[in-house]
Amino acid sequence: MNDLELLGISRPRIETKPVEAETIGGDVVEFAKAINMPLLDWQEYVINEASKVKNGKFVHKTALFIVSRQNGKTHLLRMRILAGLFLWDERLQIAAAQNRDIVLETFRQCVEVIDNFDWLRRKVKAVTRANGREEILLKSGCRYKIVAPTAGGSRGLSADTVYLDEARMAKTFDGFSALTYTMQARPNPQLWVTSNAGDIHSVVLNSLRERAMHKIEKDTDDDIMYMEWSAHPDRRLGDIDGWREANPALGKTIQLETLKARMSDPPEIIQTELLCQWVTTMNSAFPTGSWNQCAQPNLELKNDRPTWLGLEISPERDYWALTGAQVLEDKTIAVGLMEYVESEGAIDDLRIASRVADWAKKYNAEAIVANRFTGDSVVAKLRQVGIKAEVIQGAKYYQACDEALSAITGNRVVHGSQPELTNAVNSCTKRTNESGAWYIMRRKASTAAISMVLAISKATEYGQRADTDIVVA
Repeated sequence: MNDLELLGISRPRIETKPVEAETIGGDVVEFAKAINMPLLDWQEYVINEASKVKNGKFVHKTALFIVSRQNGKTHLLRMRILAGLFLWDERLQIAAAQNRDIVLETFRQCVEVIDNFDWLRRKVKAVTRANGREEILLKSGCRYKIVAPTAGGSRGLSADTVYLDEARMAKTFDGFSALTYTMQARPNPQLWVTSNAGDIHSVVLNSLRERAMHKIEKDTDDDIMYMEWSAHPDRRLGDIDGWREANPALGKTIQLETLKARMSDPPEIIQTELLCQWVTTMNSAFPTGSWNQCAQPNLELKNDRPTWLGLEISPERDYWALTGAQVLEDKTIAVGLMEYVESEGAIDDLRIASRVADWAKKYNAEAIVANRFTGDSVVAKLRQVGIKAEVIQGAKYYQACDEALSAITGNRVVHGSQPELTNAVNSCTKRTNESGAWYIMRRKASTAAISMVLAISKATEYGQRADTDIVVA
């Protein structure tokens, strides 16, 4: 392999179409050289495209770039922030991230640059380092400050430029919306969003990426700029060509040996951090690929077999799912999703109980189990009509989760590839309590999977011997 093949690729694998316009990005490139901190080729490419202007206004009101960890996102942002302060007279720049340490590091690096050069330091009126009040204020009145990524963190501010770093960590739109609305009254605003790849929970990043992909596919006039350095989805984890696609700084600030050393990390970590590939969840309850290996098409539950039902109602009470489990002749257990309901508002417990009762009668259910708190009322209603039902909590729920994990990873589970169930399994997030016990976090996206876990638990308790396999329909 020659030296060129060991270098990262400086152009993004996916990007919006470059526009024909003048750029002021050269100001940032020259500034970085003047302070002996030159930009890499890929960073120059980003800043030149993001800084294109027409009639003195930025063409791109949103600049989003995705690149793997440690490739120089922070340095690029630092140069853009300093340019806004010292070159472009932007009155207010604000920065936020879900992890405050990230924006604090960028802030400190900006201050360090200023402290190292008299010609910059002489223009500074004050630097505030107090926790929660970090700010750089120039004599010209230009400011750069850190804000909290919450609905109220940027309230009352009017910003020219907003930076959202590590956007993959933003799980709701509350803080993001508050940040973007600070630019409503500014004449030439720009939003900078940076991250590595996200997962199913990265709602802000995923929404922006979807918007950008729509622009790429439909060639719309959306003012977003998008660049993504990522390994092609078909690349294997150890494919060096994928490393080059996702790491434009490879061979410059990142060495090949460093990436090789990370190959023993969990696959989903490698995909996200090193290859910049999207994964379903970063802390999955089930190992990558284990669910897919258990697929058995056309598997169905029969109403002439003993059946146990698992009922899960989401904490918000707007999703619910019912899964059945059956012990087969060969002592395996078949499990299939019976009903999955989504609603814009809280669902009436009486309606859920009625539907569950219908399924229980159809399959002559041996028992029904639900999680406590959301399931209490439904279980009480089922008992009133003579249906055997119960709730579990705490250690019993942890045990149910562990039983399902053991069955799946032991290849004792097969399923019929039901889309709702597969999506729910892939979205399950693993959590650990203070005692070290693990469990599947109860969330709307995981509702169907948790109902399956509860069903497996009852089938295991009542009908499974030690050598019984589990089959999921």
